[in-house]
Amino acid sequence: MLCSTKTRLQNQSVMALGNANTSAQSRGKNKSVIVKRRKEVVLAKGYNSFASSTVQASNACRFGGSLSETFYHNGSRTLPAANDVVYSTRRANPRGVLEAGHYKIVIGGRNYNMEVGSSGVVSAVNGCR
Repeated sequence: MLCSTKTRLQNQSVMALGNANTSAQSRGKNKSVIVKRRKEVVLAKGYNSFASSTVQASNACRFGGSLSETFYHNGSRTLPAANDVVYSTRRANPRGVLEAGHYKIVIGGRNYNMEVGSSGVVSAVNGCR
């Protein structure tokens, strides 16, 4: 009788542990992480994409390589403008902002030099001659 009581208590404590995890999940403990991720995706939904070079130290108009990179910006126009934020992915994620420097971009068959400052913010876009 003593042995069966001990076994019953052990089974109840195992069930209690399993129930604690289930109730934590049912209370939505991980919900804030899901909501945050969803907001990042939704915020970046209407981003414009463009072809670009890799980062250059100075004016990128002289860059002769292929424009194999695709980047995205949060501006309302096709061409990035001052104060737009430029990302390497479609998500509005601080880890995906471009590093500071100059980029050669092509929009509508025209070449431009895009200067990006800290935090991926565009400081200037000038046409190449």
